Amino acid sequence: MSRLKALFVVLWERMTRRMRSIRRRILVTVSVVYLLCSSISAAWIYFEISHEVDELFDAEMIQQAKTLAVMVAEPAQHQFVTGQQEVVIPSLNKHDYENKLAYRIEGVSEGWQLYSDNAPTQQELPFTAGFSIYQMKDQHWHVFGMTTTNGQARVLLFQEDDFRAELRSDLAVDTIVPVLLLLPFMLWLGWVAINRSFQSFARLSHALRSRQPNDYSAFPPANDGEEVELVKHSLNYYLARIEQTFAREKRFSADAAHELRTPLAALKVRLQRLRDAGAVPQADDLDELLQSTNRIVNLVESLLVLAKVDNVVAVRGNDNIAKTLRQVLADNYHRIDAKGLTSDVQIPAKLTCSGEHSYWYLLFSNLIDNAIKYAPAGSFLTVSFDVDTLTICNAVAADHAVDIERVSERFYRGRQLNVEGAGLGLSIVENLAQQLGVDVFYKRGVQTPVQTGGGPGSAPLSTFCCELRLRHVV
Repeated sequence: MSRLKALFVVLWERMTRRMRSIRRRILVTVSVVYLLCSSISAAWIYFEISHEVDELFDAEMIQQAKTLAVMVAEPAQHQFVTGQQEVVIPSLNKHDYENKLAYRIEGVSEGWQLYSDNAPTQQELPFTAGFSIYQMKDQHWHVFGMTTTNGQARVLLFQEDDFRAELRSDLAVDTIVPVLLLLPFMLWLGWVAINRSFQSFARLSHALRSRQPNDYSAFPPANDGEEVELVKHSLNYYLARIEQTFAREKRFSADAAHELRTPLAALKVRLQRLRDAGAVPQADDLDELLQSTNRIVNLVESLLVLAKVDNVVAVRGNDNIAKTLRQVLADNYHRIDAKGLTSDVQIPAKLTCSGEHSYWYLLFSNLIDNAIKYAPAGSFLTVSFDVDTLTICNAVAADHAVDIERVSERFYRGRQLNVEGAGLGLSIVENLAQQLGVDVFYKRGVQTPVQTGGGPGSAPLSTFCCELRLRHVV
């Protein structure tokens, strides 16, 4: 028993392993469906044939009974009144179906009868008008009885069910056998068609294996099937994302090295100067060293934040971004007050969007930080909301040189190199916006008559606005 069980387990595992093939699963599924449909069709055909055969032979029995009534029953009635009262018609044994048919003709009141030798007598089967079923010697007989038009004689016809069953079987077999004979050809043709259809996948697999590690080019269309084209499209999209990721990493390393080179070189020069002077460092020297060190620290922190948001993550949950934005403004209030900025916030009390709170807070922090840094002292900062657009604007000098198309590039600061920062804030905003499902647009406003400080000689102002078009407002 254990050997049989082990054999069954081995066979089952082998069959399961072989059925991992999509081609085999398709072929087996199609074959099973074909056989199932063929079986249902065969059963349907058999029952339909049975019904039609019964209808046909029942109609034939009626016609035969009418014929016997006119041609035999009425003439025999006058003969048997004065002559012999019972006649048995012997079988000729000339045909196999001869004994599957029988008949009996009898008088209503005179008591005469004429019947074939295989028909039941009146004692065995009394007359019954219409159709009935009679069992004799383990055989089912279909019986039809009728009375002649003058009411003096009756006719009974008998037909063995095997006569009909054989015809049913022959017709059903003749219908089903061609279907079964076509099954091997259909399986072979299906296997060939499936293999030809999967050649595109084989070519795609070979192309993937033969690719160089640094080759991220898209797979060209090759007149393949819809499924292969779908896989190719997904692969091309994935390869493009990988290429972008590697390009972003290379650009990150190059930008970090380039930006760190300047403060590190300055720090090195100052340290060498102090060493060569051989004197005790003064407060001014230490301040310069501390300033360079802080610049390096801030740059490294910004680079780490940028590296974190560069990695696409699943953004989950919801956040009241109106509350988050007010929190960011409150956290930066001391900086707004120190520059004498006038803030105007016109947003609803509650504005819920999909996305984690930490991501929204970081996005607003960089936008508000950028607005405060580049807004001239004594100018303004406004926040407004309309339909699905959140707008953050700050004043800038009218001659403020900035390229709107490049503001989100890493380390781009225009000509405002005197402003503290590394030019990474809007790059971080761009990456966060993509993950939060927000479209970001920047625009430069026209010159306004408002001037910084309000005194003579103050520079005229313009505006710089960032529009956040929210796509997932809850």
